Formats: sequence, C-alpha cells, structure tokens
Amino acid sequence: MSTWIVVLTLLFIIVSAALVLIILVQRPQGGGLAGAFGGAGGGGTDTAFGGRTGDALTVATVGGFVVYILLAVALNILDNPTIADAGPSTGTTESAPAAPAGSVPSTTPPATPATTTTTPPASTEPVPTPTGG
Repeated sequence: MSTWIVVLTLLFIIVSAALVLIILVQRPQGGGLAGAFGGAGGGGTDTAFGGRTGDALTVATVGGFVVYILLAVALNILDNPTIADAGPSTGTTESAPAAPAGSVPSTTPPATPATTTTTPPASTEPVPTPTGG
C-alpha cells in the first residue's frame, strides 16, 4: 500500500469526524440537537460560541465539505489503476483497407462449397407386425 494512500486515508477520517462535529454543533431553526444540550431554542446570544456562530459554522461546514470531497477524489484516483499505467493492450484490431474513391464494388458471387452426395433419409413408413390367427 502506498504511503500517500495511508496518509490521505488518515486525513479523510479526521476530516470526516470534524465535519460531523461541525454539523452537530450548528443550531437549527427548530432547536434540534442544540436543545438537547441545554440550548432549548433560546436567544442567539445563548449559544456556546456567541451570537454570530451561524456564519462561522457555515463557512467551516462548506470548507470541511470541500476538503472531504477533494480527499475522496484523490483517494479514488490513487487507488484505481489507469489504463495508461497498465501498458499497451495486447488485443489489436485490424481493419480491411478502404477501397479507392470512385471504384465500383465487385459483384462476383461468393464461392459455393462443392456439392457432396448424401444418403437419402430412412423411410418413415410403419413396419407391419405379424399377427397370429
């Protein structure tokens, strides 16, 4: 495993945890989780970080989300091998050369296989059975 993958994975986990905590600290309009910790939907100055925390937490949420997405994309790119790294492909396709412009395509019928003799199919008539009498 590459060192970059390990480092980016650890950063990804840290940013994920920080993003969850930033979102949980925010005070929604209805009180939500802030009410569970004693906020009880009180005035804007009753919050733990002051009255204007909504702007700071919104900026922190957007910043954390951008870092989260960038780390996710970087991990995806580093973890998946690309076709260019795999080397030249072994399967090559060859196409027939194009006919010169203005040439008329050949109307010769395709060659037919030689006829072979076949045995006629067996008779499908029922065979009479002798009856005693």
